[in-house]
Amino acid sequence: MSTGTSELSAHAAGVDITGLRKSYGSNEVLKGIDLNVAPGEVVCLIGPSGSGKSTLLRCVNLLEQPNGGTIMVGGFNVTDPEVNLDKMRQQVGMVFQQFNLFPHLTVLENCTISPIKVLKRKKAEAQKVALRNLERVGLGDFGDRYPDQLSGGQQQRVAIARALSMEPTLMLFDEPTSALDPETVGEVLSIMKNLAQAGMTMLVVTHEMAFAKEVADRVFFMDGGVVVEEGKAVDVIGNPQQPRTQDFLRRVLDPTHVDI
Repeated sequence: MSTGTSELSAHAAGVDITGLRKSYGSNEVLKGIDLNVAPGEVVCLIGPSGSGKSTLLRCVNLLEQPNGGTIMVGGFNVTDPEVNLDKMRQQVGMVFQQFNLFPHLTVLENCTISPIKVLKRKKAEAQKVALRNLERVGLGDFGDRYPDQLSGGQQQRVAIARALSMEPTLMLFDEPTSALDPETVGEVLSIMKNLAQAGMTMLVVTHEMAFAKEVADRVFFMDGGVVVEEGKAVDVIGNPQQPRTQDFLRRVLDPTHVDI
């Protein structure tokens, strides 16, 4: 679990979600979610597909517009119509299922384009930060390569370095290993584990139960747009109390089991 006490923790942004609702037409995907992430904490969201996990994550930085409730990220009320969205998003890094790298840019250029254009950094400064983060994800010598010259796991590690190069205080991960070959999943999870140990605040949607149990401080199990169970990772995954959580974990952890 995350026990990092580095300089990251001192400047981390927490998340406070109260009564979050999101609908698409008559389909209510989030039904009044209450959730918080303390600065420096790692929280994992688990649950079946369609339970609202990714939608919740996307609401945190307004990639999806909530229909109700409040979201606080650091000192920003994300759901306030007057919020300075650009300033808020500078605190928040997000890594998606797909890598979304610019194919015509090198690895280094992918990691510097936003700091230069959004943060108005000098090119040399942006490159220095980007190279440091590429080293951090084990790709320090890959700066001049293009995305199509990389494996899926390497591309996702570049995506993490790109997010880190904006120097966020909160990282959102939306099933970052779901598009990867099984052999490359571990290298991405290792990077995320290192970030957690360094004190980065993280909100992670994942199906990797071993990762969640080892790295997360708390786990929220979602189903049908509500939080069914939450608590310490070792308790929710190792000894779930709710029947729906028990059923889900039995199917995930023992996928060959069939009820007759």
